[in-house]
Amino acid sequence: MNLRRWAEARRSELDMVGPGLFRHRMRVAAPMIGQSALLAGGAWWIAQTVFGHESPIFAATASLICLTAGMGGRARQALDLFVGVLSGVLVGTVVRALDVGNEVWLIAPAIALSMTLAALVDPRPLTYIQSGGAVLIVVAVGSASSPTDYVLDAAVGGAIGLVGSQVLFTPDPVKLVTAPVREILRDFGAALRIAAESLQTGAPERAGTACEDARDAHARLGALTQARMAARRVSGRTVRGRRRAAHLRRVNRPLDDIDVLGAAVLLLCDDVQALLASDPTPMPGRLPTRLTELADGLTELADHPLLSMSGEPSDQPGGRPHPGISPHPEPSPATEVHLSDALAALHRLRTAAADSASDPSP
Repeated sequence: MNLRRWAEARRSELDMVGPGLFRHRMRVAAPMIGQSALLAGGAWWIAQTVFGHESPIFAATASLICLTAGMGGRARQALDLFVGVLSGVLVGTVVRALDVGNEVWLIAPAIALSMTLAALVDPRPLTYIQSGGAVLIVVAVGSASSPTDYVLDAAVGGAIGLVGSQVLFTPDPVKLVTAPVREILRDFGAALRIAAESLQTGAPERAGTACEDARDAHARLGALTQARMAARRVSGRTVRGRRRAAHLRRVNRPLDDIDVLGAAVLLLCDDVQALLASDPTPMPGRLPTRLTELADGLTELADHPLLSMSGEPSDQPGGRPHPGISPHPEPSPATEVHLSDALAALHRLRTAAADSASDPSP
């Protein structure tokens, strides 16, 4: 019975995997694959051509490990790798010098000793892995190269990996933040337009769609938080990031208002759904107009997140007056609060964009 349930679950998972998912995975992975292959090949070529090493395994491996670390953590990973390789090479060289073979009774203590030595210097997971791997390689094929060659290969690979990660392939920390902000603002705007349309046409199902879209956009605020953290790491640990650090701080400063804005949009869509659930009739008037104008303001901000926008405070979204439409029906007090919160957050974001655009610093 359990086996049948497991098989059904796996079949359901496979049914969900389509060409679109594979294309998305390859689109995300392709840059890293290309960069890693290029740098590993370059490190191998340098160690082989310049230093005359026949099989510079550590050079290619070191460059791969440095480049595939998380954004902002590649320099630390290069240090972990070098410490691990150095400890593994030292212990492996001693074992080879004893000339007692490579039996299992010898391999296990050698790995333990190498990892212990690495832990005294840099007790991190990659250091343990590299120290254990290095001692195995030295003990198994150590006669092909000298200990100095192994350490030099690791240094070459680490240096090439750092050049790639710190200079050639470093992401722009500002774009790491602004790209998801643009997308989230547009999606919040789209949800508000659907909510306004549902009021004008009296369509509860469209209000439900607006709520779903708003929830999806709100859920991506977690990814935005992760992007902001990654951008801070990049700006503090890479050459390109340090050059963009001041710009990143100006962009990052007002983004706490995105959370306030997202919560307000979510509550507005819920208000519309509740209103239509109690009275599913067309409701043209002031509320759908205000929702549409708020959506316009979000879209405008998404299109120009760092450019100057209309600057004076206003109780209307987008800073534009309402057309002369009958005020029926009046929003409920709770909806007015949610509108006020959304408008205040939008105004703060737009003011920050204007300040950023007028800042003369690079």
